[in-house]
Amino acid sequence: MSNNFQIIEGFASTDAKPHYPPNLQLEPIHQAIKLTFNLEKKIAWGSVTTTIRANSDNATTIKFDAIDFTIKSVQGADSYSYDGEKVTMTWNTAWKRGQIQEIVIQYSIEEPLSGLYFSYPDDKYPNRIAYVVTDHETERARYHIPCIDHPAIRCSIDFYLTANEKYTILANGRLIEEGKNGDGTKTAHWKQKFPCPSYLITYAIGEFVNFTDSVVDAGKGSIPIAYFTTNDFTSEALKRTFDRTPEMLEWMTKKFKCPLEWDKYYQIITPHYAGAMENISMVTWGSFALLHTEDVAKELWWRIDAINVHEMSHSWFGDMIVIREFTHGWLKESWAVYTESCYYEDTRDEDEWKYNMYNNSLRYREESDSKYARPIVNKTYDSSWDMYDRHLYPGGAWRIHMLRHLIKNHVSDECFWEAVSDYLNTYKGKVVETIDFQRKLEEHSGLSLQSFFDQWLYSPGYPKLKVKFNFDEKSHLASLKLDQTQIDEKKNIGVFQFPLEIMWETENGSFEREKFIISEKVQTLYFKCVKKPKQIRIDPDYVLLCSLEFNPGTDMLKQQLKTGDSIAKIQAAKELTKTGKKKDLETVFHAYRDEKYWGTKVELAKLLKESPSLYGMRLLRDLLEDESDPLVLTSLIHNFANVREFFVFDAMKNYLKRPVHYPYATATALEVIGTMRTDEAYKFLNTYSPPKDPKNIVKSGLYRAIGSIRTEQALEYLVKKIPYGEDAENCRSSIASALISSLSWMKESVRNRYLEKLTDIIPGETNELFLHNLARIISTVKDPLVITALKTIKRKLAKQDKPEIDRLIQKVQKSLSTEEEIRNLKSEIDSVKKSLKNLKEVVEKIEARTAPEKK
Repeated sequence: MSNNFQIIEGFASTDAKPHYPPNLQLEPIHQAIKLTFNLEKKIAWGSVTTTIRANSDNATTIKFDAIDFTIKSVQGADSYSYDGEKVTMTWNTAWKRGQIQEIVIQYSIEEPLSGLYFSYPDDKYPNRIAYVVTDHETERARYHIPCIDHPAIRCSIDFYLTANEKYTILANGRLIEEGKNGDGTKTAHWKQKFPCPSYLITYAIGEFVNFTDSVVDAGKGSIPIAYFTTNDFTSEALKRTFDRTPEMLEWMTKKFKCPLEWDKYYQIITPHYAGAMENISMVTWGSFALLHTEDVAKELWWRIDAINVHEMSHSWFGDMIVIREFTHGWLKESWAVYTESCYYEDTRDEDEWKYNMYNNSLRYREESDSKYARPIVNKTYDSSWDMYDRHLYPGGAWRIHMLRHLIKNHVSDECFWEAVSDYLNTYKGKVVETIDFQRKLEEHSGLSLQSFFDQWLYSPGYPKLKVKFNFDEKSHLASLKLDQTQIDEKKNIGVFQFPLEIMWETENGSFEREKFIISEKVQTLYFKCVKKPKQIRIDPDYVLLCSLEFNPGTDMLKQQLKTGDSIAKIQAAKELTKTGKKKDLETVFHAYRDEKYWGTKVELAKLLKESPSLYGMRLLRDLLEDESDPLVLTSLIHNFANVREFFVFDAMKNYLKRPVHYPYATATALEVIGTMRTDEAYKFLNTYSPPKDPKNIVKSGLYRAIGSIRTEQALEYLVKKIPYGEDAENCRSSIASALISSLSWMKESVRNRYLEKLTDIIPGETNELFLHNLARIISTVKDPLVITALKTIKRKLAKQDKPEIDRLIQKVQKSLSTEEEIRNLKSEIDSVKKSLKNLKEVVEKIEARTAPEKK
């Protein structure tokens, strides 16, 4: 059986089935969405007219996804039925190929479970901003738009959206007209000409402010650029957040050599999002992204720029070219991640793109090692949402990076980018599968890439290299013994074959290189050197996805740490800090102080934290005293969490006394104090006054810190704040997280009492994002009440989210079973001990009776 048909343990359930694109005998090709919105009542009503084309003869039925609608009528079909999830429309006479017909579904919806999110003031949150906004990835349009909710179906769209005339109305495409209706409402007509799948449909209506940026020529003439957010923030904040957008769009248009088909490029920020979404011509973001102050901007600009590039890249990979099935999701998500690195490569410097790829490697390998290893192209899954994991994002990005360099080494880098441009221009407006991308690369390069795709895309895992160095002074021969340690028959991970370049520094300071082909589990590589190399780099250009254990000796590592690029320094520091020796840790400490690039500093600090010696933490304290880079501070401070030493408490208090407070770094310092778990720490936190901030960054950190104290006093403080309306809305997830952090460590009677108070709020909760966060947090508690709570949350979430809740339930059940087994085992051991004690007493009595009398 092909790997991408197999059920991957830890990823898919035993009930998971292979997924395929839908049949398109009858294909929707256009929709007219006419809806009226009442934001206060959280309802919408109207009609969707869908134009259908017959692609073959004899079809008589079509089904639309439509969950929890009130259907008023269906016109254009001879009959219809509705089961609460699908509208089935039937014709008595079979369609003829090429036949085109319209169907009109009139309906209403009220506060949908997912896909469409209403916000309006109430008595608990009277200052909440009024708006409604969509979020459809991966299959959420079905909660408010009748459609075939799958990426393979793409329609042109006319939006006719009616709402209170004071609101801004936005949607995909170009604004045709907007006019008042004379009854306090207005209607906006937006037209999306380019075919759009359901998951990329978007609209937003509400109280917004905006910033209009410069126009950009994206290949087909100038298009307007603008940004929007709720009107409790400012247009200046929008400019601060997104003002690199025009330059990014210009770069991307030139890079891909494929004109953008959009009429505009808008971005909007609202609180209901946790991330960002690449809807055609209007990207939606969560409120985390808004750089509402200069200090927040200094901490987050790098992350926001990366996401901005990521979502923009989807305009090409995912929007103009759409995946035919979620199996091929890497063709959009992996490309979006890799575009971030390419942007850094072209516009910044080597450290930036390498650090970006380093993080991609780390995040993918963490998931592959700790959760599951699956093929990147994988047909068998429970929910399409499950496919959007670290394999798809950073894991796939690394496969593109390796493909690029494979073609670069055999032909040229230009050849790779010409193939990419041809792929984009050829399949624009169409749906694609993995083979389409592979064929374009093969056409342009002349290379057969099937073995690469079989190994890296259709099979799980990655190479894990353990390397030993030896140098023979007599023969002047250096050797590297490579051992691939990743082999796992159960997971279907075998030996990898790949090219590998070695670089070494000679005695006179010059560098030499040699290439090898690795094809065996254990393989020894030889190269000539007059004298022992001063340092050795494995994969010096960073083009191989792998883990690496390689310690050629302290002197060589120190040289690498001193003269290498960002990746070389991190790799050297990793080996040096493993020893825990003071001299090695001090070497890394001084390397940090000499380092100019912020990303390398972040990683060197993490490695000092991971060293087996507390001395590494004392060095970190000294580094914190002098560190002021806002890109570094939050991560640097986080390293002190759960190190319960007096010098850590003092270091955090000293940091909080600084005149300049970066919000995320400050919140992290408070959280570190919480992990001290002392009365003194609680008193400090309980008297700390967070600054006023509409995003409540520090306040949220303070609540998480109090949760880390793990006392009933902290619990009582937090439980009063969890009910709806008791605290700021954007603090509620942090309060829940803090509360559960404490509960996990309480005795059962206390835990149950507070768990009941927490779970009481679930039935009335409607915020989908909060429920998601609560489910993930509460599943860390080993208690039967948690299972009941998770089942309640599951009923309130979208269909695509339910498999995740099922896995959380199974995790809790497994942990409870394990605890029960441990209790039973302990009981059995106690019983055996008691029996042995009784037996010993019996033996002693027998021995006493039979012993000869003393004379």
